[in-house]
Amino acid sequence: MKTESLIQLVVERFYEKAKEDILLGYQFAKIKDFDTHIPRIISFWEIQLLGKTDRPIAAPFDLLNAHHPLNIHRGELDRWVVLFKKTLEECQVNEDLQTEWIRRIEFFREKLSRLLRP
Repeated sequence: MKTESLIQLVVERFYEKAKEDILLGYQFAKIKDFDTHIPRIISFWEIQLLGKTDRPIAAPFDLLNAHHPLNIHRGELDRWVVLFKKTLEECQVNEDLQTEWIRRIEFFREKLSRLLRP
């Protein structure tokens, strides 16, 4: 499978699970038309993992400020990481890509955790 297609598969499957998750689902219910954000999230991960995206980007990514108003708890962020890692395994992401993706996830967890409630 082409890497771009794999990134799309992982993102779509992850958010299908996250929206139904008992700890995380309510966060996504706050966002009107969340599904319209999926292509932007895919582009974000293409840039992070491949250094580029073929999708148009309407505005720069501002990950920290975009998540701050959600008032996310530390436990919710940890659950997000667990679900994302599980999705990477379920989608059989190759070891090199999985390692890099997890490295990026942990980087963002560290950055976001500074803004979150305990």
